[in-house]
Amino acid sequence: MIKRNRILLKNIDWKIVMIYIIMIFFGYINLYSVSHEKAEKQLVWIFFSFIFILIIFLFKPSHYKYITPIFFLFTFFLLIGVFFFGKNINGARSWYVFGPISFQPSELSKISTSLMVAHLISQNNNIKNNKKVLVYILIIIMIPSFLIFVQPDPGSSIIFSSFILTLYREGLPIYFILYFLFSIFLFIISLNISFWIIAFFLFCIFVIIFFSKKNLSLLKRFYYIFLFINFFIISIISPFFFKKFLKQHHKDRINILFKNEFDKKYRDNVGYNLLYSKTAIGSGKLFGKGYKKGTVTKGKFVPEQHTDYIFCTVGEEWGFVGSVTFIIFYLLFISRIYFLSERQKDHFGRVFGYSIGNIILVHFIINLGMVMGIFPTIGIVLPFFSYGGSSLWSFTILLFLFIRIDASDQNTFL
Repeated sequence: MIKRNRILLKNIDWKIVMIYIIMIFFGYINLYSVSHEKAEKQLVWIFFSFIFILIIFLFKPSHYKYITPIFFLFTFFLLIGVFFFGKNINGARSWYVFGPISFQPSELSKISTSLMVAHLISQNNNIKNNKKVLVYILIIIMIPSFLIFVQPDPGSSIIFSSFILTLYREGLPIYFILYFLFSIFLFIISLNISFWIIAFFLFCIFVIIFFSKKNLSLLKRFYYIFLFINFFIISIISPFFFKKFLKQHHKDRINILFKNEFDKKYRDNVGYNLLYSKTAIGSGKLFGKGYKKGTVTKGKFVPEQHTDYIFCTVGEEWGFVGSVTFIIFYLLFISRIYFLSERQKDHFGRVFGYSIGNIILVHFIINLGMVMGIFPTIGIVLPFFSYGGSSLWSFTILLFLFIRIDASDQNTFL
């Protein structure tokens, strides 16, 4: 047992562990600058995170593989149960509340879905030539995504799109990703541009592609026709879906992307968050105002600055240099996850590692895009930085499950 523990400690990738600790520490001091009260609570969540890490290392990766289907079913029932027993917070029934403790089952779903996708792909190595398995995997991804979306929590449901990048690494053709990205683009522009203009350009693109390629097979012709009809339908239903299914605050957050938040008409209502977010980041200039000297942060002008908008504090107090350093450091962290994923001998570990890296990457991109006005405010936290036990625990568990799998992958004795 002692020998096993020594080998295990030796095989742990301590570089990524140190990066994790540095990120937790830097996130904590920024949170402390925003709110002393929130920082004190976060310290409790951090303490429990280390307990979860110890528990993770008590078990072998084979145990986690074995319980993966059961765990996925468990989180599925939690997502169903939240509609009946969950608490409505900020217009979404996304939380279970037990006295002072609350958690989002959507955070657990990121873990269970990552494990389940890795489990299915590891059982069927080539998903490119196995359409049946690919359909199963897409259903596994869509189930939690849909249940989270109708809570309604569209922001958290979008995170599940990160699994497309994992599937691409495992052989999914790139046109699936291009189709997904173009569908999102079409959905957004359909809200502000006339349907007839969009239909005209879609038709022109279709004609150019359809008639520029000679000797197209009948199947290919039907494929291009199907795509055109599909994009045509998206451009029709997007405005209807936007009006009927999204809450007013969701509509406002999307609409403000096409408005000027500095305009008097918007700066005191739907554009308030974005206005002061940009103000805080811009006021930091090159080197920042200094730790705990941010006037926008101290004045608490930015709502939810301890969660979704924590990067405002980085921009204001640490400036452009600090922000760029933070971004480079964060990308190095994600790159390290990809590096460890690529060296896995076990297919399960590789897929799971890529799923974690992609989830964190999408969180990172969307969160920074939100605070800078590139993406709408959709409640996406910055992993390891934003306040909250549920998100910190879920990302910690995801990361250290993978670190445990990686340590075992280097030595099957573990």
